[in-house]
Amino acid sequence: MNDAVTAQEMQQYDRFTIDEIGVPSLVLMERAALAVTEVLGAGNFDLTSVLVMAGLGNNGGDGVAVARLLAQKGVKVDLLLLGDETRASVNSTIQLKIARNYGMQTISRVKDFRSYTVIVDALFGIGLSKPVPVKLGDIIKRVNAANVPVVSVDVPSGLNATTGDIMGSAIRATATVTFAYAKTGLLQNEGTKRAGSIYVKDIGIFSPEELKDFKAGIEAN
Repeated sequence: MNDAVTAQEMQQYDRFTIDEIGVPSLVLMERAALAVTEVLGAGNFDLTSVLVMAGLGNNGGDGVAVARLLAQKGVKVDLLLLGDETRASVNSTIQLKIARNYGMQTISRVKDFRSYTVIVDALFGIGLSKPVPVKLGDIIKRVNAANVPVVSVDVPSGLNATTGDIMGSAIRATATVTFAYAKTGLLQNEGTKRAGSIYVKDIGIFSPEELKDFKAGIEAN
């Protein structure tokens, strides 16, 4: 496992990869979604009936892409979109449009989370900096109480990605698929209890130092 990074460091590396290297943010989002579907499909989870919970930010966009990729593989999947869609990030809006172009619909509520065999948590990512709103906190508590396996995207929603503190309410994940590096919050405080099995997936994000080393390696060859 690579060295862990804080949320701020991860955001810097993400921006560097997009702005300086030139990898489009939607490409990184698609790679992230592919990484999550890879973990889901590896045989440790029952994909009979999947729920993807997506928020409005880019973490939610990852989730929308996961739902679409699963549906394309013939998996029965419901996409729960939480929040006012008009406030969604640009990339999440694009992912929703793509999913709908494939015929997917969204739902706005779930009666019984126990009706699913696995839940994908893509409500909040590493950018969460204030307590989870009460209504979404109630949903997180319902998911935890359902005792259904949960796979979190990047970090369990409601967990501070840097400190491992709970921001009001936090998902208790069976597994967390995180990108490029482990986040420091997954490895300390409540993160050790909430993250479950941690999968660190390379999606093409580079730090400036890594890019320098990578270039040096190419030149040496």
